[in-house]
Amino acid sequence: MRSLLLISVCLAAFSVCLYGQHYYYSPNSIHNPVLTKKNDATLGLGMGWGADFNAFELHGTFSPVPHGALMLNGYMGGAQGVRNMQEPGASLRFLELGVGAYYPLERGFASVFAGAGQGNMYNYYGEENYSSFTLRRYFLQPSLMYQDKHFRCGVALRLSRISYPKGESSFDISEYELTAIRKIESDAPFFLPELGLTGGFVLPPCVIAINLTSVFPDTPGLNFSRFNMNLMLTFELSKFRKKQKS
Repeated sequence: MRSLLLISVCLAAFSVCLYGQHYYYSPNSIHNPVLTKKNDATLGLGMGWGADFNAFELHGTFSPVPHGALMLNGYMGGAQGVRNMQEPGASLRFLELGVGAYYPLERGFASVFAGAGQGNMYNYYGEENYSSFTLRRYFLQPSLMYQDKHFRCGVALRLSRISYPKGESSFDISEYELTAIRKIESDAPFFLPELGLTGGFVLPPCVIAINLTSVFPDTPGLNFSRFNMNLMLTFELSKFRKKQKS
């Protein structure tokens, strides 16, 4: 537990040092849920860090039918001061929905989800200069999870199609940023495989886990933030209800 806290503090300090950089995509953590039966539900709250940002994340899943589930993910990266034109940097607001299937294994769980999400990618460059893009993603996500009494770990692959349906940008910004924006306009949509790893401790009815997410193909000239490390607390609501009754 102390190791998890130490890692989160170090990452927070690192992100503050690099704060103010600009980017046009950053991955939210890949949600690798654990569900076993109808009416199982989870709710996760977490903080994420990357080389250029910090973020708040929300994960939720619910199984309305046996072996079927709904997924909801929310992501808020960057400071509100960026959107208020008070400090330079980048800010992403993103929400996605998914539907999928899961299957309990002898010592773990397998699942596959598909869905779509949309949000706003905003950059403030100083003075009155900014860019604002609608960011849309379609995804297919297979995953595997291992769990014993005290430990959980898993791997997931998110196959993403990223597009920018509309946007606007100031032209009085650096040539470096303009080049990236022009490349996005000319080359989008993008196919981005993303890898997610998770590991943590099971403390019923909660799980404390670290999630690592990376865009693993190179994205030259696009100014994408390709890495996210997330510390998340997940409440397994069915176990929570059982604990209250006991």
